[in-house]
Amino acid sequence: MIKMNKPLNGQIKHELMSWLRLTEFLRQENALLKYRLSELVDNSEDDNFLQVAEHFQNEFLLKDETLKSLIKDLSDYSDIVEKQKRVSLATHARLRKKIHGFEENYSRLSTEFNKKMLQHN
Repeated sequence: MIKMNKPLNGQIKHELMSWLRLTEFLRQENALLKYRLSELVDNSEDDNFLQVAEHFQNEFLLKDETLKSLIKDLSDYSDIVEKQKRVSLATHARLRKKIHGFEENYSRLSTEFNKKMLQHN
């Protein structure tokens, strides 16, 4: 735990707000991809496509759950940052790693989804 000075406090709050915006964007993006998937399923009769669609539906549901957990972690961390004069840089680094890991993983899933959907159209 370190005592937060003004520049450090500002940096931590800035990064935290950035993470909150990012997770909200990813939550909305995931909802959009689920909606697109639903539209594609409604217009498809291909059994192979339905198997692919089921895979992506499951992945998107898992992402929803992970995002809910990340958003809760960020909310809890935000409360700590706002109420305390000290913050753990290890906790901050752990959250940074989780957020960036999720973002990279989600980006791969989104790219894979878009490529597969182009193949089935």
